[in-house]
Amino acid sequence: MLIAGLDVGGTATKAVLVTESEIKGFADVSASDSVSSAMGALGKLILESGVGVDELASIALTGGGANRLPNRLLGVRAEKIDEIEAIGVGGCYLSGRDRAAVVSIGTGTAVVGAWGEGACMRVEHLGGTAVGGGTLAGLGRLILGKSSVDSVLEMAREGDLTRVDLTVGDIVGRGVGMLPPDATASNFGKVGDWTRPVDVAAGIVNLVGQVVGTVAVLAARAAELEDSIVLVGRLAEEELVAKTVIHTVELFGGRAVVPENATYATAIGAARRLLARVTFPSGRG
Repeated sequence: MLIAGLDVGGTATKAVLVTESEIKGFADVSASDSVSSAMGALGKLILESGVGVDELASIALTGGGANRLPNRLLGVRAEKIDEIEAIGVGGCYLSGRDRAAVVSIGTGTAVVGAWGEGACMRVEHLGGTAVGGGTLAGLGRLILGKSSVDSVLEMAREGDLTRVDLTVGDIVGRGVGMLPPDATASNFGKVGDWTRPVDVAAGIVNLVGQVVGTVAVLAARAAELEDSIVLVGRLAEEELVAKTVIHTVELFGGRAVVPENATYATAIGAARRLLARVTFPSGRG
C-alpha cells in the first residue's frame, strides 16, 4: 500500500511516500501560501518517485496548513492527522525506538512523548517552548538585518561565543554543581565593544539551542524519557543547532540523537499513522 504524507506549514511543505516496509521518496516545496506549497510538493513527490497518482491509496495531511486543504487532492482521498501524533510516530520510526521524547524544532518547539508501536502507539504532548526557528529568524532580522535562518547560521559559524556569553567560570572561576566552568551563566552577558556581528549570530544560535535543550530534557524527565530524546525538524539537521541542543541535554543527564531524514519526521509520522489505521482498522498492530 502506497501512502503520501504531507507536513504542511504556512509557506513550506515536506512530503514523503511510504509503504508498509520503506520510504520511497522525499520532496519539499516552498511557495507563497500553504495550498500552493502542498500541491507543489505532492506533484514533485509523484513526479520524482515515478509513481502514478492512481497508485496512491491515500494522502495523510498534517501541520498548521493542513486544515486549509480539501479532503481530496488530485482525486485521491486525503485525511487529516493530528500533528502531535505525527511527530511522535515519525520520531520513533526514524530512530528505531518504541519509546521516546520527540522534540520537533520548528517555528517553535514541541516535545512529544511516544510509547508502543503501530496503531497502538500512545502519544502525549509533554510541553514545549515558543523558542525555535522563528525566534532565530526574528532575532536575526532585528539585530543583524538578515532575512533568513540560513544567513544567521552562516554568520554564527564564524562567531566566537566567548565574546558574547558569560560563563560559570567567568563568574566563580570553577564549575558549580553539575555545570562545568565553560557552561553559560548568562546569554549575552559579556557583550561589549569587542563583540562582532558574527559573535552576536553565534550567541543567538546558542540561546535558542540552550532553551530548546533545557525545555526538552526537563519535559522528557517528567515522563521518564530523558535517556531517549529524539530531535526532529529541519533545524535538528543543522549541526550548529543540534550540537548545542544535545550538549545542553547532556548537561542535565539526558541523551539525545538526530535520526537520518529528521526534516521529514512529521510527514513520515502522518503517513505511517494513517497506514497503521488502514492496515489495522481495529487499532491492533
